[in-house]
Amino acid sequence: MTDVKRRQRLSAVAALLLVVALAACGQRAHEEADVAELFAAELTKAKVPGGALAVRVDDTLRVYPVGEADEGSPVTEETLFAYRSVTKSFVVTAALTLVEEGLLELEAPTPAPEDGVNPAAATLRQLAAMRSGVPNYSAQPGLIDALSADPERSWSDADLFGLVRGQPETFAPGTSYQYSNTNTLLLARAIEQVTGGTWAQAVVTTVTEPLGLESVRYPGDAGELPAGAAEPFEVADEGVDELPVVRASAFGASGGLFGTVGDLASWAQALGTGAVLTPATQEARLEAFGPTDADPQSPLYDAYGLGIGRIGDWIGHTGNGLGYQALAMYHPEAQVAVAITLNATGDDQDLPAHLLQRLEDVLLAH
Repeated sequence: MTDVKRRQRLSAVAALLLVVALAACGQRAHEEADVAELFAAELTKAKVPGGALAVRVDDTLRVYPVGEADEGSPVTEETLFAYRSVTKSFVVTAALTLVEEGLLELEAPTPAPEDGVNPAAATLRQLAAMRSGVPNYSAQPGLIDALSADPERSWSDADLFGLVRGQPETFAPGTSYQYSNTNTLLLARAIEQVTGGTWAQAVVTTVTEPLGLESVRYPGDAGELPAGAAEPFEVADEGVDELPVVRASAFGASGGLFGTVGDLASWAQALGTGAVLTPATQEARLEAFGPTDADPQSPLYDAYGLGIGRIGDWIGHTGNGLGYQALAMYHPEAQVAVAITLNATGDDQDLPAHLLQRLEDVLLAH
């Protein structure tokens, strides 16, 4: 072959590769536009002022912010949202790392706090799996009354435990399922007893710091939102109402963390793959799923295990409450991680899970 013909052939190959690359880029841009437009349309339909969607595949993270964080300020990639009950997945993971270190035992009985809660014979495993029978403090009329009277009041764990003080178990430990925020408070108490620090410090040491999740934080009893956080809203028939700031201490270890949607997607990937756990611990975690149909008030999960739930083929956690909703889910077969954060609550308490289901096809096309 002559040099001229060789150059012509190489030029033709290069041109073909360029066409393929441009087509791929065009397809990618089209898919990303589809994701952004569909997500924005869903939020408009739900009357949610602002939110963000993040998709992570391997080391590639794409973030789609939509709407307003507060009046006049757009949601950005750096906007913080309350993770609400997704916090539980961090806390249980921290506990599992302490089990690996020999500091905790899943089959050990729950340490009885001094605050009058009686966990009966429930084990730490049953707390993590929502199968302890311990009543849910956040379902008590006393909490609603207290928040209605003074939404900005301070809360201690003793206050939260006091809401269920003296109440009998709802079932014998290990015999059924009930989603109870008290479970995670008790598990956090066990973490604090063996570490000598707070549960939030344990989460930093075992989870967020090793993974580089720099935005994730626990505001504790602070009377204002973290800097850069979206304002909370409630969707009503007549429109959208601003909500007062409820201190993170009202949720504690059951739902007090804040962070960005990007870090939440990274967490979804780490949670689904067991990034901070040994393979044996992650395997045991994924074998611990059980049915959720015994609790009609449970968040939308087809099954729930050790601080992790399953929705269809996705595994992870969701959160909802007082102006914020969140989701962190991982698809093991497709190896796609998805996070959703919203700054409003309303009638649909499983809105992030429903958004995941409605957008699943386009999300898996990433």
